[in-house]
Amino acid sequence: MTETRRNFLRTLGKSAVLAPIISALPLRGDRGGFTSQLAEAAPNRRASFLQPPVQALGVPNLPFTTEGNIKVFRLIAEPVTIQFPDMSDPHGQRRRPILAWGYNGSVTGPTIEATEGERVRIIVENRLPEPTSVHWHGLHVPIGMDGVTGISQAPIKPGETFIYEFTLEQHGTYFYHPHFMGAKQVGMGMSGFFIIHPKNPAPWQVVDREYAFFLQTWMIHPGSPVPDTMAMSEFNYFTFNGRAAPDVPLMQARSGERVRIRLANLSMLSHPIHLHGHSFMVTDYGAGFVPPHQHILANTVSVSAGEARAIDFVAGKPGKWVMHCHFLHHVMNDMHRTPIPGGGGGDHSAHEMGGMFTAIDVKA
Repeated sequence: MTETRRNFLRTLGKSAVLAPIISALPLRGDRGGFTSQLAEAAPNRRASFLQPPVQALGVPNLPFTTEGNIKVFRLIAEPVTIQFPDMSDPHGQRRRPILAWGYNGSVTGPTIEATEGERVRIIVENRLPEPTSVHWHGLHVPIGMDGVTGISQAPIKPGETFIYEFTLEQHGTYFYHPHFMGAKQVGMGMSGFFIIHPKNPAPWQVVDREYAFFLQTWMIHPGSPVPDTMAMSEFNYFTFNGRAAPDVPLMQARSGERVRIRLANLSMLSHPIHLHGHSFMVTDYGAGFVPPHQHILANTVSVSAGEARAIDFVAGKPGKWVMHCHFLHHVMNDMHRTPIPGGGGGDHSAHEMGGMFTAIDVKA
């Protein structure tokens, strides 16, 4: 046996002895003290602490009724008219109607919120002019509930209803969208959050405020109110929850509160989301919370197509701290608009911050 091999085996043996000792050590502040900062933000927090509802700002939470031990939701797929800033207005006051598709009168669709272990029944009614279906992205469901037309179900025809029912086996940040003519229907705006809270949350999983933002891209041609769903790389509006800045509502928090922001992306681009004035932990990569030793300390997180993330942080110094996509053209609206001679605002200089742009207003 060579000396090099002996040294390797000695090192390996020492690692085997030290591994259980190292794993038993408490988490240090080796991420700038951030792990302990999150834990100490609410030292008396219990796992039974009432979790606040998730706020997808500008989007309602889907109401439910109960039948026995089943939560019953009603989801209506239908045309929805939304408003985008009209960049031909140099003063930024005019809006242009967009003939989108969504759910229950909303784009993004209403947030479904439930708890791990619950059984849900979701009654989907189709009021669109064409068939549709609903896929529960990332959820472990029976094959008949997966929503893929031609494979796990027949399409839901206009005027018809389909009932999805399953037990929630996971927790985390998920979403729903059509799986019939997906590029078209998702491109028309059809998607929404499906948030599942842990049944027995650890103290660090419970926060004071929860927000959620769905990331979407659009191509809206001049003179047309209908999204061009054939676009694959050229987009001119970028939205949080179906709204383009300056129409995206602000988040609110008090200094010292624990805040979670959930992000989901069903567009055909990735979006690096950056938060000013704070560092955060990435706690959910789209398949439920990961243990603390897998949290990543960051101030920007990239969310690619079909992905979701959750970021947790302690609200810091008072002020309006910006959160935006750091592809800088994604914070400008209607970049394809031809300037109107003499119309003013043609160089977009009066509309610096549009698109994927909002802020968290931290109070003392």
